[in-house]
Amino acid sequence: MIRAYSPGHLTCFFQPVRVDSLAASGSRGAGVRLSLGSEVSVEETRSGVRVFLDGEPSEARVSRRVADLLAPGRGLEVHVLNSLPMGQGMGMSASGAVALGLCLCGMLGLHEEEAYAAAHVAEVECGGGLGDVAGISCRGHQPVRVSPGLPPAGRVEDTGISLHLSLAVLGGPLSTGSVLGDPERSSRISRSGGFALEEYLAAPSADSLFRLSNRFSADSRLETGEVSRAIGLLKGAGFRAGMCMLGHSVFTDAPASETAELLPQARVFRCPSTAEPARIIRKA
Repeated sequence: MIRAYSPGHLTCFFQPVRVDSLAASGSRGAGVRLSLGSEVSVEETRSGVRVFLDGEPSEARVSRRVADLLAPGRGLEVHVLNSLPMGQGMGMSASGAVALGLCLCGMLGLHEEEAYAAAHVAEVECGGGLGDVAGISCRGHQPVRVSPGLPPAGRVEDTGISLHLSLAVLGGPLSTGSVLGDPERSSRISRSGGFALEEYLAAPSADSLFRLSNRFSADSRLETGEVSRAIGLLKGAGFRAGMCMLGHSVFTDAPASETAELLPQARVFRCPSTAEPARIIRKA
């Protein structure tokens, strides 16, 4: 049995980019690597791939695609434990894919770069987060995806900014694929995300990360009424807050206790940023 951990990743603003090359497809934008993420354990079996997500059998298209890419024809039992909810813009799909990739690379004697490559391709093909794997691959707290795709096809830089965050989940999950599948909406997101990134690159700071996140979510019309209300309540109490892309959720510098008090219906998680790498944590 082999087990691996990967941090999560939230995106504050982004510009989706799709080209013929899957490695060069993805998104430009800014995000935060999250200390809460996924743990994946893998055992070899006689045949077939069985995936359990938080204890329940799952279709897990992204995980299965990673297994197909790295260990075709192998029998595998995969257990994914997520510390944060799926479909809330916190990178759990990518986190699980990276951790699974590391497990398989550890089993098969492959370089860890192949884990990231398989996870990125699986995310792009299956409609997951376009830039989360690239963000997770960065060894810093606050990665900026300067050019789309997974390095070396893309370029990711760390700003050196670290953040003590709380995450608040306000409603059900959002599907990245359904949001970006609308051409008019995707064009609006791309335009707003490009403007936000260029301004951020000129003077990156925690303040500008929150400010540009707010402008992006408003200009792109991605904010739901519930998200707008939550951001307003947190800002009204003197804190900074933004929308997690893409989810019915917000990130804030308010302490978890105060976030829960201001948003009593939300599920709140204390989640500082991290520079810790994804890694194998047990190999038996």
